Amino acid sequence: MKKYEEEKEHITGISLEHWVFGEIMDKMNANIYVTDIETDRILFMNRRMKEAFGLDEPIGKICWQTLKKGRTHRCDDCPIFQLEKNKKEADSYMWEADDLSNNRIYECFDSLIKWYDGRTAHFQYSVDVTEVKRLYRQASTDELTGVLNRRAGKTALKKSMEKAQRSDEPLVLAMIDANELKQVNDKLGHQAGDQLLVTIASRISGVLNEKEYLFRLGGDEFVVVFSHTTEKEAERKLKNVLQGIRKENLPGVMTQNAFCFGAVCVEMDEIDSVDDLLCAADEKLYQYKRTAHIERANERLKQLNHPTDAEPFSYNKELLYDALAQSTDDYIYVCNMKTGVFQYPQSMVDEFGLPGRIIENAAAVWGAKVHEHDKAAFLESNQEIADGRTDCHRVEYRALNHEGQWVWLRCRGRLERDKNGEPELFAGIITNLGNKNRIDHLTGLLNKFEFIHQLELLTQEDRDAPFSLLHLGLDNLKRVNDLYDRHFGDEVIRIAAQRLQSLLPNNGMLFRLDGDEFAVILFGKDKAMAQNFFRSLQKSFGKQQSYDNRTFFCTISCGCVTFPEYAAAHMELIKYAGYALNYAKQSGKDRIVFFSREMLVEKVRVLGIEELLRENINNGFRGFEAYFQPVFDKHKKLVGAECLSRWASEKFGRVGPDEFIPLLEKNDLILKLGRWIFEEAVKKSVEWTRIGYPIKISVNVSASQMEDEGLLHFIRSTLSKYHADPRLLMLELTESYFADSGENLSMILSQCREMGMSVAIDDFGTGYSSLGLLKLAPADVVKIDRTFIKGIRDRKFDRSFVSLIADLCHVMDMDVCVEGVEDEEDYQAVAEMDIQYIQGFYLGRPVPKRSFEEMFLIKY
Repeated sequence: MKKYEEEKEHITGISLEHWVFGEIMDKMNANIYVTDIETDRILFMNRRMKEAFGLDEPIGKICWQTLKKGRTHRCDDCPIFQLEKNKKEADSYMWEADDLSNNRIYECFDSLIKWYDGRTAHFQYSVDVTEVKRLYRQASTDELTGVLNRRAGKTALKKSMEKAQRSDEPLVLAMIDANELKQVNDKLGHQAGDQLLVTIASRISGVLNEKEYLFRLGGDEFVVVFSHTTEKEAERKLKNVLQGIRKENLPGVMTQNAFCFGAVCVEMDEIDSVDDLLCAADEKLYQYKRTAHIERANERLKQLNHPTDAEPFSYNKELLYDALAQSTDDYIYVCNMKTGVFQYPQSMVDEFGLPGRIIENAAAVWGAKVHEHDKAAFLESNQEIADGRTDCHRVEYRALNHEGQWVWLRCRGRLERDKNGEPELFAGIITNLGNKNRIDHLTGLLNKFEFIHQLELLTQEDRDAPFSLLHLGLDNLKRVNDLYDRHFGDEVIRIAAQRLQSLLPNNGMLFRLDGDEFAVILFGKDKAMAQNFFRSLQKSFGKQQSYDNRTFFCTISCGCVTFPEYAAAHMELIKYAGYALNYAKQSGKDRIVFFSREMLVEKVRVLGIEELLRENINNGFRGFEAYFQPVFDKHKKLVGAECLSRWASEKFGRVGPDEFIPLLEKNDLILKLGRWIFEEAVKKSVEWTRIGYPIKISVNVSASQMEDEGLLHFIRSTLSKYHADPRLLMLELTESYFADSGENLSMILSQCREMGMSVAIDDFGTGYSSLGLLKLAPADVVKIDRTFIKGIRDRKFDRSFVSLIADLCHVMDMDVCVEGVEDEEDYQAVAEMDIQYIQGFYLGRPVPKRSFEEMFLIKY
C-alpha cells in the first residue's frame, strides 16, 4: 500500500509542462490515457474519458482493474503486446474495442512514448465510433429483408474475392432468384410478395455460419457467399432451406419452390472482378432455370388433353408446303427435329447456292454462309431452341448469296413437340430484307428512313387502326464509350438491338434510329401492351452484361405516344414520342413515360424559356439579378452571405433557379452565367469591405464550370481586376460532384485555396459516399442539406446525423453550416449543437443587394 501511495504521489506531481499537457488533452474530443508499461498503472487520463467511464481518481490505479471490472490479469488483446514487439516509440497500433461495460465501440490508436521522468509509457487515443457504426449498418442494410444491401454486399464480396486470391483458394457463392414474385404481387398483393422475400432471406441467413453472408442484389435476387465449403455442400444447404419453406406452406409461395438458385465454385485465377463472380453465379442460375423450364414444359404436355367431336381433317403435307412456298416471296423452311434434316424452298436454294432442298447437316452448311459478326446471335438463338429455353425463334443476320453479296435476313420460327414433350417439328419463315438503304448495317434492323416511311404509311392508310409508338434510348452509353471506346459502344448498340428483337412481340416492328436510340411500333389500342413490353425490357436490361471479356451496364428509357389519340400526322408522333423520352430521361431514366397534352404545353414553355435565356444572356444578362442570402453564427451574428442568381422576364415572369439552371447547363450557357455571378460577388465583397462590412461571400460553382480550362485564369484575373481579398470569398460545390470527380478537381480547388479562398461542400448528406468525402475532399466548410433540418427536434436520426457529422468535421478541421432552418424550433435545435454557421428562411431569405444592405448588413 505504501508503494502504491508513493507511486501515486510521484505520478501526480504537477510541473508546468505536465499541467499544459493535461489542459490540452482535457479539451480533446476523444478518450486519452497513459499507462506505465511495466506496472500497468495509469499515469494520466483526460477529463472526457473519466466522465465516459464514471471515474473520479484513476491516477495510480491499474488500468485493467479500473477499466475492466473483475479481471485478474492484463487483457488478452492489450495493445502493449503488439507495441512491445518492436519497442519503437514511432510505431503505432490501431484497433477497435467493444466496451461491454457501457455498450460503446471505440476506435483506438496506441503508441509508446517517453514520459516526463524518462520511462517508456503506453499512450492511447480512442474515439467513440458507436454512432458511426450504427449509421454505417443502417446504410449497409436492405430495409425490407435486413440483410446487406447491393452496395454493401458487393463491397463484402470484393473483400472475400481478394482474400481468396491471397490464399489461392476457390470461392463458393450462389445466386438466388425468388420464384414468380410478380404473380404473388398480382394475386395476393405486394405485402405477400414482400413477406416472401423476407422469408427467403431469413431462412437462408439462418443456415449460414458467422463467416458467411447474404445480400440482396436487387428486386427478387440475392447472393450468398459461403466460407470454407464445397459447391455440393452449398447446394445441400439451399435445398434444405427450400424443403423447410415448403413444409411451412406459406400463403405467399405459389410454386413448389420459393426460389431457384445456382451455386458455383469459382477458381480465383479465372476471375478479374466482382462482376465476373456474379456473372458466373448468374450463369449457374440460368442453367438451373433452363432445366426446371424443360421439366415443367414436359409435365404440362403430359397433362394436355385435346378431345374433339369433329371428323379428322387430312391433306397432303408435301403439296401444302409447296403451295405455301410458291405463294410468298419469303422462304419457308421445315426441320424434322428427330432426324435434324431441313427442307428449304427452291427459291432459297437458287439465291444462296445451297446443295439442294433437303439438307442433312444444315447447321454447318447454312451456318457457313452467315456473316462472322452475326454468327454469335444466330447460334445463340438456335441453341435456345435446342436447349428448350424457348419454343420461338426470331433473329436477324447477314448471309452470303450466290453473287457474293451480303444480304440481311429476318428468320422467325416455331418449335412443336410430340405428346411426350420432345421436339418434333421446327418450321418458320426467312424474310429477305435485301441490301437496300432501308437496313441499318450495324444492327441489321430497319433504319430511320424506313421507320419514317412505315409511319407515314400507317398514318395515311387507315386512321382507325390504332398503334403505339415507343421511342427507346439506352441510358449512360456515353460512360461505356468513355470507359472503353466507341467501337465497343457500337457492339453494345448491336447487342441491345438483338435483345430488343428477341423480346419484340409478334405484333411489333423494330427500327434503329440515330446513335443509341430505337423505335418500336406496337399494333393495337391496349396501353398495357406497351407497359408489359417495357417491363420485359427493364428486366432484361437491368442486369450487368458482358462482351469480349468486358462488362457493361446500360438500362433503357422509353417515351410512348398512341395513334390516333394524340396525333394524326407521322411527324407529330415522332416529336411527341421524343418529348416523352426526354421526360423519362430527366425523371431518373430506366422508365417509360406516356405522352400527354400537359407535357406538350410544358415543352412549348421550356423551349420559349430556353430561347429567351440565350437572348438575355447575350444582351448583357438582361433580366438577371444577384440576390444575397445571409449566413449567421449560432448567436445570430451576421458572418457571411451566399450570392445567388435570379431571373425574370416579361413573357414568363419570375422563373426559379431550379428550372432555369438545368436549361442553362443543357444549352452550355452556364459558364457565362457562372462567371457573371462570381464577378458580382467579387464586386460586392470589395464594396462592403470598403464601407466596413468584411463578410465572407460564397458562390455556387457548377460541374461544367469546374471542367472549364480557363476557370483558374478567370478567377485570378477577376480578383486582380477588383483588388479583392480572396479570404472573403468561398466556392460551393455539391457533394455529388465531389464524389464523382477525381484528381483534376482536387488540383483546381487546392489552387483556389492557395489563393486564399475557402471551399464548401454543399447539400451534404444526400450523396452515396458522404462520410468518405470528409476524409478526402479539399474543403473548409460542410453545409448539411436542409432535408436533415426540417423538424429536427422530433427526429432522432436527423439529430444524431447532424451531431455526428459536426464531430467528424471538427476532427478534419472543417466548419459546419446547417441549411434550411425555417422556424424557431429548428433554430433552437441546431443552436444547441457544435456547429458554426446557420442559414435558412427563419433568419433571412435571399433578397436583392440593396435590400440585403438595409435588412442585414447595417442592422447586424
